[in-house]
Amino acid sequence: MKTFYTLLLVFAVLLPGVTMSNPDSRTVETTRIIPATPQQVLDAFLDDGGLKAWWKVSRSLVERKQGGIWSITWDDWGEDKTQHAWVGEIDELTSDRIVIGRLLMIEPDMPLFGPLQLEIRAEPVDGGTSLTVLHRGYQYGDHWDRIYELVVNGWDHVLGDMQTWATKEY
Repeated sequence: MKTFYTLLLVFAVLLPGVTMSNPDSRTVETTRIIPATPQQVLDAFLDDGGLKAWWKVSRSLVERKQGGIWSITWDDWGEDKTQHAWVGEIDELTSDRIVIGRLLMIEPDMPLFGPLQLEIRAEPVDGGTSLTVLHRGYQYGDHWDRIYELVVNGWDHVLGDMQTWATKEY
């Protein structure tokens, strides 16, 4: 496990010099109505307690500022109870949007994925917030295609989890 976290730190240090450069990359886009305010929805992506409650992360390290680190890990995710980590930098943080750039996804038994971008938009609507997640930068190829399909289904699932959590929380 020590090797896993050493790799995570090494790549976190290397990320600032990396940019997305493939205009032909794919984007995963998912939208849900969440019964909470836009600020509560965005906070759920930034607060350790919220991330643990709705996204079931094991740990997170988030510096709530532009240029800050955004890092989340799962120690026992899925049926195989495997480790996953996502690490990026907050490029934008406003009252209605978070953009996490140079996002690296470390998935078990797969090549490293990145750099990607995660954009989270929260717009007020009657009865809550329209939450849109755009996960950009997916390339093509066997391993990219596999992770892309997992993430398409994954975002739909976890935003459903957020919706259920927010209904109980707020």
